[in-house]
Amino acid sequence: MFHKTLLFTAFMVLFVTASMFFPASRAQAAREPSVKAGEPASHFQKADELFLKEDLKAAASEIRKGAGFLRQKAKNATEDSKEGLNASAQELEKLAKDVETGGVTSEKQLKDTFARSYHALSNYEYKRASESWAKKKTRETGQALTNAAQDVEHAAKWSGRELEADTVGAIDYARGVGGKLVKGAGWTVDEVDKGIKGIGNALSKFGERMESKDKQ
Repeated sequence: MFHKTLLFTAFMVLFVTASMFFPASRAQAAREPSVKAGEPASHFQKADELFLKEDLKAAASEIRKGAGFLRQKAKNATEDSKEGLNASAQELEKLAKDVETGGVTSEKQLKDTFARSYHALSNYEYKRASESWAKKKTRETGQALTNAAQDVEHAAKWSGRELEADTVGAIDYARGVGGKLVKGAGWTVDEVDKGIKGIGNALSKFGERMESKDKQ
């Protein structure tokens, strides 16, 4: 009995010590988002590859296509999110010009700009979800929530930054609720409210992290 107690005590000491020196990580790598043809991610991916191959004219062309996507979204956006989309599109257009003329020497500059573009897109989709939900357009709310969740993941991927565990949870929750709304069954009002609020908080939190890293 004495030996069992001694072994248990030794195990607990080791467990506590390990917990002190190797705490559980609160950050998680973002889920690998899907890339669909025609969407910015496909153009950004091609632009990045072409930039590394020093095919600067072709890389600039792909960046401009991504900017065009944001411009198109801005046409249907409310004033609140229209400004962010147009500003991001303008940043992409400037990047394309700088890439084409050889003024960009760092791949990081491309990736950071792509990340900010996807943050702007996610913010647009989040606000579209809020507006659609206020009008009781459930399917549109679901599509916007799903898009917002995926766009945050794209932003995280391009930024190279890990997401906090609670941010990952909010993204997954919003995606799950969005799927229910699109299907038209299985959701509750409280779930939708929580999903919209959660993705909004996740966006704000990740945006703050991006800004703080950019200033360093």
